Amino acid sequence: MLRRGRLDLLVTPLGEPNPLPPLGGLLDAPYDMGFPYGQVRTMMPYLMQDGYGRSADMTAVDTVVLENSRLRATFLPGWGGRLWSLVDKETESELLHVPDVLQLANLALRNAWFAGGVEWNIGTRGHSPTTCSRMFAARVGEDRLRMWEWERLRGVVFSVDAWLPEDSAALFVGVRIHNPSAQDTPMYWWSNAAVPETADLRVIAPAKRAYRTSYEGSLSEVDVTEAVQRPARSPDAADYFYLAQEPWIAVVDASGRGLKQVSTPELKGRKQFCWGNSTGGKRWQQWLGGGPYCEIQAGLACTQYEHVRLRAGDTIRWVEAYGPAGIEPDLDVAAFDAALELEPGELFSLGSGWGVLEDPPTSGVSFPESALGVEQQPWLELLRSGTFPDGEPNSYVHGAEWERRLAAAPQNWATHYHRGVIAHADGRTEQARRHYEQSLELRRTAWALRGLGLLDGDAELLAEALAEAPHVWQLAVEAVDARAGTDALALLDSLRPEVAAHGRLRLARVRAALEAGRREEAAALLKAGIEVPDLREGEISLDRLWARACPGEPVPAHYDFRMHGG
Repeated sequence: MLRRGRLDLLVTPLGEPNPLPPLGGLLDAPYDMGFPYGQVRTMMPYLMQDGYGRSADMTAVDTVVLENSRLRATFLPGWGGRLWSLVDKETESELLHVPDVLQLANLALRNAWFAGGVEWNIGTRGHSPTTCSRMFAARVGEDRLRMWEWERLRGVVFSVDAWLPEDSAALFVGVRIHNPSAQDTPMYWWSNAAVPETADLRVIAPAKRAYRTSYEGSLSEVDVTEAVQRPARSPDAADYFYLAQEPWIAVVDASGRGLKQVSTPELKGRKQFCWGNSTGGKRWQQWLGGGPYCEIQAGLACTQYEHVRLRAGDTIRWVEAYGPAGIEPDLDVAAFDAALELEPGELFSLGSGWGVLEDPPTSGVSFPESALGVEQQPWLELLRSGTFPDGEPNSYVHGAEWERRLAAAPQNWATHYHRGVIAHADGRTEQARRHYEQSLELRRTAWALRGLGLLDGDAELLAEALAEAPHVWQLAVEAVDARAGTDALALLDSLRPEVAAHGRLRLARVRAALEAGRREEAAALLKAGIEVPDLREGEISLDRLWARACPGEPVPAHYDFRMHGG
């Protein structure tokens, strides 16, 4: 049975997106495995989702529920299509980690992320750019759920089907990714299932060896020992990429109960993630609003440092199953293939309007014009009339085709600015500089000043940009970070109070005070309490600043987010 639902849940409001195009590099782990194919410079054309705080409000969250006599699966189409809950009705047990609060934190490619359930990650290494965004969702056939979206980073259509046959002990999930372009594209996919971590929990995979990565920079191949299989015993946060011989992974407790994930061979990677028993690992789990948990994951490649090639015009698809640890499901790929041709029926949720503009030829999905929003309007005008409005930017595009359209339009400050952003994100610095300068000749804006400032590492240009848009706290962070010591403190003193109060800027004041030799002032700020809502996974700035400001004093637990040791 497939039905709409509603769940009363504490939710951190997502807030407004960051208005600045993401032109800096991604924050990566301090190691790689030598797989350059598919690595991206930035998350363009997406905007960062960093407008949230730490408070949560009781919210009626729209859900779609699949249920039979044995399982009940709850999906959140408004939050990346997350499989939020999977209940084994025979034992009345929840198979997934389901926090009491949907607490946003900075762990995803676009910043905002939340723990719990099963997450669908596409595009490049990290938590998906769609993970905190609405997905299209509709009924297909009698009792099949289909969720889909246009993925802007890679320019592909992806869909996630879910179905639950009568009396089945397994929930089936079918994923399809279609590349409609004339160019090959790198592709990445990992399905991440969060499960409650108990003292007796054991991870089981058909592997004797694994690649281990931890959060202090090491990478090694290890035996899959009893210690590896017991996430609750891990001293530190770690990833284990199993060299699996078969496409499945499971977690079980001492009684043999738990969750199993199995798939067709296309998903060859299997991984375990655990937070470990360090102070920082425990603090992160508190920060994410729930009890202890670990994750079992499945992906297209052996590790999350690799991408596979999706040929021009090609489609990749596979079937997964989730259920109690003892399941041995029949993964019927032929039935999934047949269902892919079915068109969506009753619409449960609208996704973004970007697929409307791209209009990719893909069966079984649709991108209705009702999904168009204010972010698409200037680009829709460019498509339909060949002109581009000169209003303030609220969204961005990338790629040669959009660049060609902008070049063909009558030129104004906005066309030059957007052409500069596209070139900047692509690493074409001289072209970017020329367009930013041409934009500024036509109108002086914070946006083009910021672009030039980032290109040249020019602190004065960034301060000028901030003067044009003093309400943008993210721009204030960039401008302050470009200065040091007393210069940074002077700029901080000039900020609007509501901007200066942001945790990132309070943290910047501590750094600047230390650089200016004002250690007691820095210590007082830290001891008064600083909370940074979008503190990054693996970030250790708080404890380092504490050590400098308060030498000899132990780092307070609420400042200790170190993923290794401590």
